[in-house]
Amino acid sequence: MKHHFSILLVYALYVFFTASSCNAPSQSNDGHGHEHGTESHTHDHDHDHEHDAGELSFLLFSNDYELFVEFPVLIVGQTSTFTAHFTQLSKYKPVAEGKLTVSISNDNNSIRHIVEAPSSPGIFHPALQPKEAGIFTLVFELVSSSGDARFKLADIRVFANAKEAAHVNEEREAEDEIAYLKEQAWKTEFTTQNVTLQPFYSVIHTSARVKGQPQSSLALSAQTEGQVNLIAVLGQSVRKGELVAVITSSGIENNLNTKLIESQIAFEKSKADYYRTKPLVEIKLVTQKDYLHIESLYKQDSMRYYQLANQVSQKGLRVTAPIEGFISSINVSNGEFVDRSSVIMHLGSRSQLLIEAYVNQSDFQKVSGIFDANFSFADYKETITLGEINGKVNSNTAFVNENTTRIPVTFSVQNNGKLMPGMFLEAFLKTGRKEQALVVPLSAIIEEQGQYFVFVQTGGESYVKRQVELANNDGILTEITSGLSEGERIVAKGAFQIKLASMAGELPFHGHTH
Repeated sequence: MKHHFSILLVYALYVFFTASSCNAPSQSNDGHGHEHGTESHTHDHDHDHEHDAGELSFLLFSNDYELFVEFPVLIVGQTSTFTAHFTQLSKYKPVAEGKLTVSISNDNNSIRHIVEAPSSPGIFHPALQPKEAGIFTLVFELVSSSGDARFKLADIRVFANAKEAAHVNEEREAEDEIAYLKEQAWKTEFTTQNVTLQPFYSVIHTSARVKGQPQSSLALSAQTEGQVNLIAVLGQSVRKGELVAVITSSGIENNLNTKLIESQIAFEKSKADYYRTKPLVEIKLVTQKDYLHIESLYKQDSMRYYQLANQVSQKGLRVTAPIEGFISSINVSNGEFVDRSSVIMHLGSRSQLLIEAYVNQSDFQKVSGIFDANFSFADYKETITLGEINGKVNSNTAFVNENTTRIPVTFSVQNNGKLMPGMFLEAFLKTGRKEQALVVPLSAIIEEQGQYFVFVQTGGESYVKRQVELANNDGILTEITSGLSEGERIVAKGAFQIKLASMAGELPFHGHTH
């Protein structure tokens, strides 16, 4: 009984799926079968299926735009509605506004249709009804605030009737394609680019560390005897003129208030002498030499007094930061007694830094050729170029000393706000040069169990997974030695989304109508 029931169940499922298959819409030439048409077309039920006209799709590029267009085969007297997807390549986002003109012409005839705006972001629906059969040129002209573009398709055939147009786009044999719709790509970080031959370099992949510039480190001394009271802490950022410590003087001979009063008396005396002698030199009652001496004393006493007045408070001598930076070291303990020459702390600049990379001795012959570098942070989420931090090569001389076994290569850089003295980086040191190499972004690469893949664009919304072999990489770009050809177009950003789409399997045919 169970056996008969199983047979009936299998037969019922077969009938159900056979009926569903007959009712499914025909697939487009893109291979993923979603429906783009906005108009419903009635068909003669007596019309033989072998006379059904197909659908065409084209993928075109300009410097600024990508156009992916789908439309039914053109037949005399029948209106063909186009679905034209316009993408801004710089951002890989849909064209939000603009006017599209589509025209078809030959030496004898020309028709056109203007659409004033997209029906939805990035998607235009012009329509044409050809009047005669023949070979025509199809042109799409976009006028938009983001830029204009013109796309041309030559040798487009208009058929006399549906029977003549039947099976015009027979299914092509292709690699296993993955469907990824424009609406999906537009909502994610996604870009594509052509694979081109370009100069590349040999790369030394190593580690590096951020350090302070020697000239950007400044020692602050006590300037007087007394007890130090620290205001700042290690690592603290300070502005120029900011208070970092106070020295409380001790002893009558070292009393700061006494020194300030003495300095003020000297300043006021020299000031009075200066203003008294200034008119006398004009009538030559005072010699020019004596006047210049009095003027010099006045300036010195003035500078000494105001400097001391700014530094001395009721609590003691104020020690302030002479530059903007951070406290890189503190050399005394809070409350410790110091003398004039005691170094209280060191200030370091966060803006001027060194990056020191370390090269193995086996690569010493390549060191002198190092001319550029890229650096990655420990989380590998970002790679910066030497140019982005206004850097230059400081030293690329092959040598080691008693304390190291690796060759130091140093770069002077300006902090972009993401560097910190003491932090470690991953370094990609460029040396040597290859005139011609196939190069793609590292973001295009997907790794699976030690093998590397890219996604190659085969249609407007279709991609294939392709295994590639890698050579050198500089943290941003990588050289491809096999698996790709010049002129192919790959997914440069968004490869992981394509991978997810492939893992999810084929997209459903229904529910994707523009």
